[in-house]
Amino acid sequence: MDQEFFTNLPLEIIINILSRLPVRTIISCKCICKSWLNLVETDEFVKSHLSNSVPGLAIHEYGLKLESYKFFEFEEELDLEHHELHYNAVTNFGLPFDGRIHSSANGLLFLRDLSIGNTGLYVCNPITRDYIAIHCPREFDQTYSHLATYGFGVSKMSGIYKVVRIFQESVDFPKLECHVYTLGTGSWRRVESNSPVGYDGRSVGVFVNGNLHWMVFDQSNVPLISCFNLETDLFSTPFRPHLRCERHSVGLFALEGCLCICDNSSNYKIDIWLMKEYGVEKSWIKEFVISKVPDFVGKCYEVVYPIKVFKDGDILMAWEDSFLFYYSNKTKTSRKIHMFEPETYMDAVVHTPSFLSLKSFRVKNVRSF
Repeated sequence: MDQEFFTNLPLEIIINILSRLPVRTIISCKCICKSWLNLVETDEFVKSHLSNSVPGLAIHEYGLKLESYKFFEFEEELDLEHHELHYNAVTNFGLPFDGRIHSSANGLLFLRDLSIGNTGLYVCNPITRDYIAIHCPREFDQTYSHLATYGFGVSKMSGIYKVVRIFQESVDFPKLECHVYTLGTGSWRRVESNSPVGYDGRSVGVFVNGNLHWMVFDQSNVPLISCFNLETDLFSTPFRPHLRCERHSVGLFALEGCLCICDNSSNYKIDIWLMKEYGVEKSWIKEFVISKVPDFVGKCYEVVYPIKVFKDGDILMAWEDSFLFYYSNKTKTSRKIHMFEPETYMDAVVHTPSFLSLKSFRVKNVRSF
């Protein structure tokens, strides 16, 4: 793109044009001249780009001899010959720590290093290539990691990024503690938790509509949804999803901006429920019924979750941390996706790329990778 083309254009028009370009093109533009580099780092550009940014797929692939991180753009062209062609690699990156990708919110990734218990927490941006290690109180390291669950999100009005940690002292008679870390402050604070319910340490706080959500169970093993407001730092009363489900084969996720429950309890199908109107309990509908034929027929207790519904009707899904698979709308069958090395595991989250630098939070411990 010719630099002289921009010479006489108003700044807001230049930002509008550049912010709509593909990520790789914007990265190349940063290398053309110092003025463009400075422009891409302004708050105006970062906000404009994030508002136009198209979600992609962040992958962490790991095994005995492999540790890699990748970000893919989704290819929406219809009638592709192979489902694997739905993905274009944008960037590969390495991290100086062994972090599992936990979740994503508005351009930032939250990661956990499970090898060092409850103190290995990180926030990073794979596009700007910077990260921070979150300092944790000593008491966090004295608790079992499988009894702590986390959520990461950004408040809807003030735009403040927060990590929420919920720890329950036991599984049978839960005594809950909740701590909130606000990005930029460098500190945690304790907040009041809600009524006694059981959290699963494997679960992830689901970020939808400015709130974090967990599927929990009361003392009668009835499924409920716990909601934490990131603006007020308050829990609301848990509500029922109005469907019957088995505890070990269902999970709460986000899909297309909606709360989603994925039920893998059947031998032959996977049911996907969506809350079509946020906060309206009667708006739950069974949106998709995914056939397990031919590769996944049979009883299982693993949680699966949907990632992306493509325009051609294909649905990308993950089978816990084992592999990705897809449902073909054309053949009405489900198949494993062969994109990764054998004998590896993976984390996969929908991630919206952003040029938001962690240095903008005015914290001292920002590092590059």
